[in-house]
Amino acid sequence: MGGRDAMEQVRTGERRTRDLSWGDARARALMHALAGDAAARTGFRVCAIEVVRPKGLLEFVAIHGDPASAEERLGTASRLSDMQLVFAQGEEHGHFLWIPFENLSEEIRERIDGVIVVPDLPTDGEQGDWHPMDMLVARIDDERGDLRALLYLDVPHDLARPDGARLLDVSDELATILRSILTVVEREEYADHMRVIRATRRLARSNPARHDVNHLLREARSTLLGALYVDELEIRVFIDEDTGSPDSLGLKMAPEVRRALDGAAARAWTHQRVLIIEPGHVWGDPELAAYADWFTTALDKAGFEAVVVAPVGVDDTVLGMLMCARRTGSRRWTDGEGVAALELGHDLGRAIANAQATQRERRLLEELRELEVARHWFLRELTHEINNPMTVIAANAEFLASSETIDERDQRRAQAILRASERLGDLLQGLSMLSQVSDPQQPPAMQQVDLVPVVEETLAAMTAVAERSGITLHLVGDLGEAVVLGDPREIASAVSNLVDNAVKYSDAGHEVWIGVEHRPDGGLSFVCNDEGLGISEADQANLFAPLFRSTNEAALMRPGTGLGLGIVREIMQRHGGGIEVESTLGRGTRVRLNFRPLVPRAGSGS
Repeated sequence: MGGRDAMEQVRTGERRTRDLSWGDARARALMHALAGDAAARTGFRVCAIEVVRPKGLLEFVAIHGDPASAEERLGTASRLSDMQLVFAQGEEHGHFLWIPFENLSEEIRERIDGVIVVPDLPTDGEQGDWHPMDMLVARIDDERGDLRALLYLDVPHDLARPDGARLLDVSDELATILRSILTVVEREEYADHMRVIRATRRLARSNPARHDVNHLLREARSTLLGALYVDELEIRVFIDEDTGSPDSLGLKMAPEVRRALDGAAARAWTHQRVLIIEPGHVWGDPELAAYADWFTTALDKAGFEAVVVAPVGVDDTVLGMLMCARRTGSRRWTDGEGVAALELGHDLGRAIANAQATQRERRLLEELRELEVARHWFLRELTHEINNPMTVIAANAEFLASSETIDERDQRRAQAILRASERLGDLLQGLSMLSQVSDPQQPPAMQQVDLVPVVEETLAAMTAVAERSGITLHLVGDLGEAVVLGDPREIASAVSNLVDNAVKYSDAGHEVWIGVEHRPDGGLSFVCNDEGLGISEADQANLFAPLFRSTNEAALMRPGTGLGLGIVREIMQRHGGGIEVESTLGRGTRVRLNFRPLVPRAGSGS
């Protein structure tokens, strides 16, 4: 029969290729059942089935009636090209080729010596007896005429060579089984494609692939190179010349050819089809077919039988192409493989688009971090460099303002300089504080802080200032322990800023209430409520922007830097909390600092 020991392995020179593992257990069981049924229906003792694998290989998937051969040869493979020399000597009878021993030339016998199975039968029988090297093989082709599998029959029960009429009967008897074998082969091919697609989707969801296009393409090429049974694979991305595997196929495309191929890939994405480039033909794009002669020469030099181009994209945008090449002697591409390659183009496109978006976000975040670092450096250097001359200016202005050696007009000028230097000093101090509390390189010194003492100290410090303006401060709410996690100095600064604002923007006779509240979620809030000028809805939108001053003329008459609330917001964000403002113009303002609930320490029992 056509069964034989595996021939030398392509590329390695080994005699046998083992453990190709075609199909799943169910598919292999179906093939064994079909082989047994074929033998029983036709009166042969032995039946074997081989499937055509990519790269021009044949693999045994079922052997019925010869347990020793089955154990030794299942999962082995050989080159199809060698057996095609044998098939050329056959006589066609329906689906089968009958190859009697005497049709094989001495040269062919030497070529297949030691690789075909020779059953233990006498060789000196009568002319009509079955010879050990006789072959009866059925070619199983798909709709395109491509060979997909082979079915061999060997050792008839009567040990007689079949005549033409019997061969046609055998062909008719096995027509349904041959179609069933093709169905199993194509179903397994489809299942294999789906496994490849699922593997690609898992790859696209992995963290490194989601965040780095180059990593994604390297891993995709490695995965698909083996999974698609191709000899070379190139992934080209149009929008980023630094990514992909340029000229992995070694075709050395001229710039005009590359541009033509890029355009053909874009059209292929629009029409959702693949391109097939073979010697002498370009299928799928008439414009690219103008370069058929160039590709014929390039494929010949590279030793490729065909190159399949699947467009890669997402939605209406083509991002690149997937180019797969098989060397001369390999099996032709099937329609199912083309559909799978097109589906891979969709999956790769989505993964590439997501990875590129993530990379852009990371670059933007890195640029923002660099800008933030530069901003902190600038503020730090600015406040440091201006502070020294401001100290000199303030000291001299204070001296001149109190000097008796200058006239009254110059004293007034000196006092104006002193007031301006004090305001500028307040601004520098605010900028320095804002730089500190917004610097991620200087995190807060977190510890447990009781809010009530902080509020009481602020009340004591601000009472005298409030009384001079005719404003009354009240401490309200729960005065029991109110512990939060935070930096004591920064929390005190936030509370002090709010109380200072409440006093500053209130008039004589107004009252201010401050205190601590317990929230239902277990967190704590500092609350400051005043009867002052209030804030318009338009101003509330920009309230926390650095250096923002109210558009209310009455508020602009009060001294201030516009940094206080910005500092408070930065402090609360560093502590994982938040700030809420409720205000009505002319009726006062209520501000809440919401601190996160304190997480109980392990073993504390709370």
